[in-house]
Amino acid sequence: MIGIDTNIIVRLLTRDDPVQFDAAVSLVKASSAAAPLFVNPMVIAETVWVLEKAYKVDPPVARQQVAGLLDTVEIKVPETLRVENWGQWFMSSHPGFSDVIIADINRANGCEKTMTFDRKAANSVPGMELLA
Repeated sequence: MIGIDTNIIVRLLTRDDPVQFDAAVSLVKASSAAAPLFVNPMVIAETVWVLEKAYKVDPPVARQQVAGLLDTVEIKVPETLRVENWGQWFMSSHPGFSDVIIADINRANGCEKTMTFDRKAANSVPGMELLA
């Protein structure tokens, strides 16, 4: 299973970067019910926030867009969330604290990696890889 970062979902929903949109669509097309993309609750919360604050999407519309994407066979959301690594999270030197949490939650839920468009996260957060 592969985890995906907030920016992957934002590209899918906004289509504001054609190259990244195409890469994100290819990633989704390569997934299936048997091999879904993993989206953890932190990514869901960040996505809604980005759509509402940065893209000025009306809150009910933003939430409906995210819910629609999550309600596909290619996407898996955890049934439960177990948090054990708080101490390690706080010791990370990566400036994007949520990136560290996202990668670790994904790993704890069986993801081999977390795909992102964030170059800094891909270079400094264990388990994150750049989707180019």
